[in-house]
Amino acid sequence: MPKKNTLSRRSFIGLGATAAIAAGAAGLAGCSPAPTDSGDKASAAGDAAAEQSEAIGFGGGGGNTTMGYGRIQNPSFMTAPQALSESDATEVQEAEVIVLGAGNAGCAAAASCADHNLSTIVLEKLPTVQGRGGGIGLCNTKFTKSYGESIGQDLTVNIPEAQHLWVRSCGSRVNEALVSLWFNKSGEAGDWLIDKAAEYGVEPDSFRAYAPKAIIPESFSYHQFHKTDATPEWPAECSYFQATNVLYVDSQDASKHDKPATYRFETTATQLLKEGDKVTGVFATDKDGNVLLFKASKGVVIATGGIHDDPEMVDYYCEENVHHVLECQNTPVGYSTGDGIKMGLWAGGTVQDGPFPLMLHPQAGLQFHGAFMFLNMEGERFMNEATWVQGKSMNVMHQTDDIAWSIFDADFGEQNVKALEFSGGGGMFWDTMGGDVGAPFVAQDYIDFVNTGLEADDGKVFKADTLDELAELTGIPADKLKASVARYNEIAAAGSDDDFHKQQEYLFPVEKAPFYAAKVGVALLAIVGGLKINTDMQVLDANRQPIEGLYATGNASGDIYAVDYPINMAGNSNGRALTWGYLLGDILSK
Repeated sequence: MPKKNTLSRRSFIGLGATAAIAAGAAGLAGCSPAPTDSGDKASAAGDAAAEQSEAIGFGGGGGNTTMGYGRIQNPSFMTAPQALSESDATEVQEAEVIVLGAGNAGCAAAASCADHNLSTIVLEKLPTVQGRGGGIGLCNTKFTKSYGESIGQDLTVNIPEAQHLWVRSCGSRVNEALVSLWFNKSGEAGDWLIDKAAEYGVEPDSFRAYAPKAIIPESFSYHQFHKTDATPEWPAECSYFQATNVLYVDSQDASKHDKPATYRFETTATQLLKEGDKVTGVFATDKDGNVLLFKASKGVVIATGGIHDDPEMVDYYCEENVHHVLECQNTPVGYSTGDGIKMGLWAGGTVQDGPFPLMLHPQAGLQFHGAFMFLNMEGERFMNEATWVQGKSMNVMHQTDDIAWSIFDADFGEQNVKALEFSGGGGMFWDTMGGDVGAPFVAQDYIDFVNTGLEADDGKVFKADTLDELAELTGIPADKLKASVARYNEIAAAGSDDDFHKQQEYLFPVEKAPFYAAKVGVALLAIVGGLKINTDMQVLDANRQPIEGLYATGNASGDIYAVDYPINMAGNSNGRALTWGYLLGDILSK
């Protein structure tokens, strides 16, 4: 058995969420919006990308809150730049498929196209593969079954219940056909990846993003992939994200494929080429500013990620809440600028109804806060803390300074074990996010995690012998903190939360010194709205008709999420990137 070489979920936190970031910002040849007045077409294309390089500012209530969703009229990105023509290109290449972006979505699409004997060129504006995230959410893979058997648990997802919860979490504003497609095909796509990974000594694993008995249950879906001793040394341009490394290398394997994929790094897509009503290619610039044309006989696939690094797009498509996260943890900073979405719009495509949903995790403070009492800076309790990731995040973002403090006492380790045992699993940010599904919960794990935070001395967790001292450390008025703790202890003693109706099993008093306060702050991992597509991944126009030759996948595609990001199937955005990419090879081969 190859030796496992793995990173915990906790190791991934801060490395960034999913984003298949690539292809630059510019226009569409022959599209209807008025072109710019620039006479230097190549320069205009390069400048358009450069102007978007400044990342939007987030953090601590200090963000720009003067615009917000719906407050911008006639945004500049709706105007297409000067159209290019074939005569502007210094080089012309042809393939059946052109993929814009070498991230999770783009590499999946390239690997599937190679499997279906489609010649494919992938354009990536960065010098490296953009695989990222913690894991991949997938429904009922072969790993789900085998892992469940190994721990004596049935981990099979109840699809009707899980899909209903997904749709309800999104305010019933999604395209349910896309949600059904994800539930029906993500397991198949996962098995395809698992088989490919095995060829490279890469194995699936998971962690306790699982809480089947919580009020908002979290099903077993999270698939991490780790290297073993049998894993080859990846090319230098690969990333830490093993699943995408597998797809990247496999797509180019000439021993397996008659038409292995070709990748062009530091090549920024700038304009789609449209002939009549059909998209037939894409213009790009290389690192030296040369204009290139890549023609596609089957289709162009937009896999360029989201919009969070374009301030104007963020303010146009997102609610003002986006400015109340403490930080954005999607990296590299400045490159996820909605490039493909812009090009899709200039091609006549449309985006999903706004506001675009935010993928939020309360991990910008201490990455553990359990289901204990939360207090805001005024010393007031404001929510039922035993809720899901998005619910915690939204409530915290509405408080002063966009933070809260999780308050607990010396017995928090054992108390957290009881809470986790009741919920049936670790869940997101109740656990330390490092244990295995089926393994016992251990109080010392949580104690060690908090102690590590205390040693860091970075203001994310405090310990005090008295509540007065804890108040001083957090900046909460002492009288308010003590009054709220007294009220919470009354609730815990009575076993009934009349204030916010948290379940009795999560009510623990705060009475035994030392006392702790863990900061709860929200991080933005991605903005998951994009171009309208159908179940063949075709970009749709304003009449909901497909634009021939144009496809979208990953965070550049839309309508599978709305209002909120559904965490009941953890990692599902990366799962969507994999699944849509997996399906595209078959779709484009027909």
